[in-house]
Amino acid sequence: MVEKLSIDEAIEALKDEDVANRKLAIKSLEHKSDDKIIEPLIEATKDENAQVRFGAAEILGDIGDSAVDKLIEEFNKETGSNKRFLTVALQKTGSEKAIDSFVDALNDEDFGVRKVAVRALGELRAKDQVDAIAECINDEDGGVRTAAIFALGDIATDESIKVIKDARRKEKDKDFKKYCNKAIKKAEKIQKSGGKVKTSKGQPMSTIKEMEKTDIEAAIKAYEVHVKDGSTSDAPYKRLATLYRKTNDYDNEVRILKIAIDVLSKEKPGKEVWFEKRLDKMI
Repeated sequence: MVEKLSIDEAIEALKDEDVANRKLAIKSLEHKSDDKIIEPLIEATKDENAQVRFGAAEILGDIGDSAVDKLIEEFNKETGSNKRFLTVALQKTGSEKAIDSFVDALNDEDFGVRKVAVRALGELRAKDQVDAIAECINDEDGGVRTAAIFALGDIATDESIKVIKDARRKEKDKDFKKYCNKAIKKAEKIQKSGGKVKTSKGQPMSTIKEMEKTDIEAAIKAYEVHVKDGSTSDAPYKRLATLYRKTNDYDNEVRILKIAIDVLSKEKPGKEVWFEKRLDKMI
């Protein structure tokens, strides 16, 4: 087992040419909150390796408030792909201080930045930004459009629900209409609960699917966030079962199948069948 680095060693290793050493640095800094790691991690969100970028964003998000100001400063300087994982980090902090920056990012050239930014506005329940979020329904990227619908569902005001219904009425795509129905259902549930909303820290499924192409380990970690959140969609469980099979991780594949069966049999009866058949073939 490889020993973890000290904070100072990890900061230095983040600049190493060997990606293995940069990955070790990220592992070593997990669950650390020392202020001196903030700037090196911000720089690491622009690393050429997806696992390093994602790991840096996760750690910064966990650090939270003390990282927010520096994150916002760097976020507002960057554009395009270099901004993508800064968006992820800011989203994970859950700070309302980032709302204005997220609104500005809705016009960013990078679709990934736009998608995470609009989703973050929903999670922050930025009720004053319904009009800005609604503009994203017309985005050229389908993922951004879907994220906007779910963001409006999270905001859960009469105004945001009306926007979703208007979009559903104008849209011909059946999948988009289905997303609208889900968002409306969630919004109405939030309203009935008195405004209480459980938001996920998980990244959009489409983003994680792209991550699979370059870093399976990072993708697995990202899907596991959805499982931890108790996702009632079968998608993250199916992807994890597939990836654990691909990496010959029998124990974790079985674990995910059992979790999926337990959750889906209660929340989405019938969806558990795929997982039961797969598990039967394994045991």
